Amino acid sequence: MTPSALLVDIDSTIPNLALMHISTWKKAQGYEVGWNIAEPTEVWASVVFDWNRHKVDGLRWMHPGADIHIGGSGYDLNAKLPDEVDRMMPDYSLYPDCDYSLGFTTRGCIRRCPFCVVPIKEGRFRVHQHPREFYNPAFKKITFLDNNILADPDWFQEVADWCISKHLRVDFNQGLDLRLVTPEIADTLAALPTHKHPRFAFDNIAYEEGVVRGLGYLDKAGFKARDKAEIYVYCDGDDDFDSALYRAKRIRELGGGLPYIMMNRHAKKTQRLIDLTRWCRPWIFWSCTWEEYLAGRGRDPTVKPYFK
Repeated sequence: MTPSALLVDIDSTIPNLALMHISTWKKAQGYEVGWNIAEPTEVWASVVFDWNRHKVDGLRWMHPGADIHIGGSGYDLNAKLPDEVDRMMPDYSLYPDCDYSLGFTTRGCIRRCPFCVVPIKEGRFRVHQHPREFYNPAFKKITFLDNNILADPDWFQEVADWCISKHLRVDFNQGLDLRLVTPEIADTLAALPTHKHPRFAFDNIAYEEGVVRGLGYLDKAGFKARDKAEIYVYCDGDDDFDSALYRAKRIRELGGGLPYIMMNRHAKKTQRLIDLTRWCRPWIFWSCTWEEYLAGRGRDPTVKPYFK
C-alpha cells in the first residue's frame, strides 16, 4: 500500500512554504501527497496565527490511525523542519494560482522587538540559501520571506543583483528595516522592480532618527516612498495610542509612505484606535490631517468616553 500524507493549511494568507517543502520531501520518499487524502498515513498541519490553533484539535479524532504533525508559529515555536527539508525546492504545484517563487535567503533577525516571535522561532541572523535554490523559472516574480535581509548589506546586494539579472519583480514580504538603509541600499531599492508595494516599519518612537535618515536616502535615490511604500506602525493598545499617532503624523510630514497600523490583536480596540486605523486609509490619509478627520467625524478628543 502506498503511504500517503495529508496536508492541512489552516490559515496561511500566502502559499504555505513549510507545507510546500514537506510535499517535495514526502513525494521524494514515494508518498502520495495532497489536500484531500481520505485515509492518510501521516497528517502535516500548519497554524500561522495563534488564535486559530483550536482548528487542529479534531485532527487526531478525524485520523486516528495517522501520525499527526502540527507546526507553525501559531502552534509551536519550537517545531522545526529538518534543515535539509527546509532547503528543498518548494512544491509549487500545491498552489496552482501562485505565480511567484517563494523562500527565505536569510533566517533570524538582529533585532529583539518585544512583539515579535522571530528571535524565539528562528534565532540568530544568518544566511540561509541562495534564491536560485527556490526559484521557479516559470515565474517572473519572486517573494522573499526574510525577516531582516538588510542586516547583511553585501548579501542583500548579491540577492538583488541576481534578481535584476533574471529580470524578476521582487517582494520583501516581511518588510525592510529603514534603520539599515544606506545610500547604496537606497540606490539598489530604487532600481529593483517590485510586484507589491515595498514595506518598511516605524514601530517605536526610539527609531525615529534612523527612520528619517533611511527615508532621506530613499528620496535622494529617486525612490518615491509616498507613491510606492507602506510603513508598518505597530500599536500595542490604547496606552500606545499617542506614540502611534505621532509616528503616523511624522510619516505624513515626511511624505514617507502610507502608514499601516499594526494593532496588537489581543488589545482592546477603543474608538480612537479605530479612528486612527481608518484615518490611515490612503484616500483619507493624504486628503486631510488627523485634526480635520476628527472634526469631520464629529469627534472631540478631550471627551473621556472618546479618549478611552
